[in-house]
Amino acid sequence: MAIVAIGFNPAIDRIIECPDFHIGGHQQASQRALLAAGKAANVNRALAQLGTDSIASGFVGSTELEFFHEQLMSTGPGRVLCRFVEVTGKTRENITILDPKRRIETHLRDKGFAVTRDETALLEQKVMHELKPGDVAIFSGSLCEGLSADYFGTLLDKCAATGARVAVDSSGDPLRAAAEHGIWLLKPNLEELRQLLGVEVPNTAASIRDAASPLLKNAKNVLVTRGPLGAVLLTTEGGAVAYSGRVGRVGGDGGAPRRTVGCGDHLLAGFVSEMVAGRSAQQSLATALALATARAMSEKLDEIDQALLKESLQQIQIEKI
Repeated sequence: MAIVAIGFNPAIDRIIECPDFHIGGHQQASQRALLAAGKAANVNRALAQLGTDSIASGFVGSTELEFFHEQLMSTGPGRVLCRFVEVTGKTRENITILDPKRRIETHLRDKGFAVTRDETALLEQKVMHELKPGDVAIFSGSLCEGLSADYFGTLLDKCAATGARVAVDSSGDPLRAAAEHGIWLLKPNLEELRQLLGVEVPNTAASIRDAASPLLKNAKNVLVTRGPLGAVLLTTEGGAVAYSGRVGRVGGDGGAPRRTVGCGDHLLAGFVSEMVAGRSAQQSLATALALATARAMSEKLDEIDQALLKESLQQIQIEKI
């Protein structure tokens, strides 16, 4: 059973640390990491750190292809097999500035490349070739230029027709398209849910449950992330059953997060990995929240602290609402 993570708009994340960062002037900074990233690649990396094998697919610029291969295939203990489509455009580079004194993150995101019709057709062939009944196809991140929400919806239908379980973590038009098609998992964060529904949804578990329940018409599972307050999971099994997970405070510095970027991707990876392994929805959510917490608290930016993961899992609280 394969897990395939597909990213249409990958990125190279340049992470810089700058104490007391401010706009204007000259400041002393140091580079902490240069990562092959984008939401789909983050999912692959998180799965590997759980010991779960996966396939990395999607578009990557020709000059950055080797960099993505080297980084993702060296991640472990799980294996990442790379099945990218090489495109002529240059992979975007995003910059994250970490201020360790004020614990503030600043994110500068580039637009990314455009793809041709031939490149799009090749990716579709690769994805369809990889999938078989029972596999999981994770579409994570934004669409690059050259792809439409209508095309995305059609691709979701084709993947589902193979018998694969389709998961979508996106925003805007792609998220709206996914919500209208029969998929296995829809994963917005709270702000994306508000934009999808066009209403203000309070950040309470009951409010999120009530607002998101209609999405179960097309999605078998709806997982709404709430930042440090955890997540709400709704499933079609037994009606609108929601699990609200609360994240415990871990680590020796009072539980202050070191980095929030990528935490949602780790949460998605944790949930999918456990569900594929046959765990219950409740147990899968607990592992997902623990993995996201460990990502936020880990000192290293390219991997999670396994001790923090174990500690986090012990402190996660799951409640039916």
